[in-house]
Amino acid sequence: MTYPTTPLAQGYTKKESGLTEPSSESLPVFFVLLLGMALMVLGLILPLRALYFYQAFPGSWVEHWLLLPTRLLFPHQPLVSPRHLLDAQTLHNVPLNWHDLLALGGGLALVCLLYLLALRALPPLVSYRFILLSTAFLGFILVLYPALTSQDVFSYITYARIGVIYHLNPLTTLPVAISQDPIYQYIFWTTQPSAYGPTWIACTSLLQWLALQLHHSSVWSMVLLLRLFGLAMHLGATILLWSGSGLALAPQEVSSPRLRLARLTATLALAWNPLLLLEACVNAHNDATILLLIMLACWLLLRWQRRQQLPWLLAATLSLALAACLKITFIVIFPGLLLFLLAREERRSFWPRLRLPAAILLTYVSCIVLLYWPFWHHGAVLRLLQVNPSASMARNTLYEFLVHLYATIAHIRLIQVNPNTGSQPEIVAHTIASLLFVLAYGGLCLHVLRRPASIRSLSALFAWMALAWLLFCCIGSTWFWPWYLVSWVGLSLLALVSDKGWQALLRSRAFAVTAALTAFCMLSIYAGYIWGMERTGLPFLPGLQISWLRGLWGWSFLLLVVPLALAQRRRQRTWSTLAAQPLPLPGQGQGSEKQRRGRLPVS
Repeated sequence: MTYPTTPLAQGYTKKESGLTEPSSESLPVFFVLLLGMALMVLGLILPLRALYFYQAFPGSWVEHWLLLPTRLLFPHQPLVSPRHLLDAQTLHNVPLNWHDLLALGGGLALVCLLYLLALRALPPLVSYRFILLSTAFLGFILVLYPALTSQDVFSYITYARIGVIYHLNPLTTLPVAISQDPIYQYIFWTTQPSAYGPTWIACTSLLQWLALQLHHSSVWSMVLLLRLFGLAMHLGATILLWSGSGLALAPQEVSSPRLRLARLTATLALAWNPLLLLEACVNAHNDATILLLIMLACWLLLRWQRRQQLPWLLAATLSLALAACLKITFIVIFPGLLLFLLAREERRSFWPRLRLPAAILLTYVSCIVLLYWPFWHHGAVLRLLQVNPSASMARNTLYEFLVHLYATIAHIRLIQVNPNTGSQPEIVAHTIASLLFVLAYGGLCLHVLRRPASIRSLSALFAWMALAWLLFCCIGSTWFWPWYLVSWVGLSLLALVSDKGWQALLRSRAFAVTAALTAFCMLSIYAGYIWGMERTGLPFLPGLQISWLRGLWGWSFLLLVVPLALAQRRRQRTWSTLAAQPLPLPGQGQGSEKQRRGRLPVS
């Protein structure tokens, strides 16, 4: 594959390059405006009540004005309601609204299609600064969406108010304790402690304190602050990806047009990703903050590799600990760092080889203990493990489909004894998922221990972390939501751009299609919660609802990702093998050399 080397791709200004073609200059701006218009159209569709989404700015004058375009476009359609909840009888009689479903699917498809085209056309024409400015522009459009596809932001606000306004422990106090607060009517999990750790409590409490200092105690003001915070986190992760990809290169390679183009492609793929933008700027999910912390840890590791100074490694460990203290499941990516350090010290004897990994492990555990200590409350913080829905329920996964398929065929009804725990088949599915993940994760670790060379570079470490998190989301968890994949996208892009053997994949058509398809499949999961989808059965199996197929559809992008990764890996090994073959001696003729060159992949 050949790479275009236009002057703009090399980082020169328009005046220095002499480029005067209006098409090359206006195409990026045209794409930004087109994608912005597509996002606006999607924002007009989300407030339709039949989609069963949520108010973003409940009871405020801001919501009145933001909903006005939707009222004009859909004059006879009901819009999002304050409570978003219907009684069982009303919900049972709601038909499937195919018009609204097609409108939502069309809006998502349009946004993802423009994202795909941008990945193919724009990298040679844009600069790093343009990507940042355009991402901020697109993010502000999403910040002003009048609807949410997830109500988690209200839970964030609830626990922040518990700590800042009511001076209670947000990690152990149940939301029902502040039932008189205005936020209470907008949350679903009222008898569950915070599922997030002290890192996120600190972030949301700081924002709540800032809102109070500005004399804003309303719910909508916190939603706006959290959305702006999510946009800032997304922009920060984009900056770290660009900077980190530069650190992964040798100083003399930074100015290479081909490598710069790969960096621009990866940065654009992260910055404009519809999934990441929507989850950070609309739903304000804390996974944008987790991505920033993980990218910061990777950036610090790249700095440490250049300077070989221990403080950089300790700072990277602290960043990973902060990520785990935001969402404890991200502890699964930390052992990769220990395996990486062991692989680097392979030639040393046993005890000296363990010295540095042991120090890093002690630092990591100490950070987590110190962060949780103020909220420990005699062990009450561990109550979350007993009532967390992710520990027993099945949502948006293959396990959800299998559980409901079994219940339909066996003619049994799934009954939840406790609203915070799943039914018995779901609990069995969670046990099976945990066993499968332990086997897969253990195999991944054993493979690295047997072949230390496979994780000796930082790009290999980033790939290992991405694969470990993907295994947890796909195999190890029965409870999954689209925003869980945000960190996987960031780690995968960093692994690709920091390894010159994989950079050719970034400019391939298959990569653009895979990135856009992943975003579309994940965002399409929200369509499974449209009113009527949970009351409409399949034609060949009426007892099986259409909505229970959302996990199968959401994860269907792996049908393209896995073969693509295997094909690229095979191509990379072929290149290494052929490049390692000795050149023919001068007296042996030129035929073998031409044949050898003909077998080498074109890059």
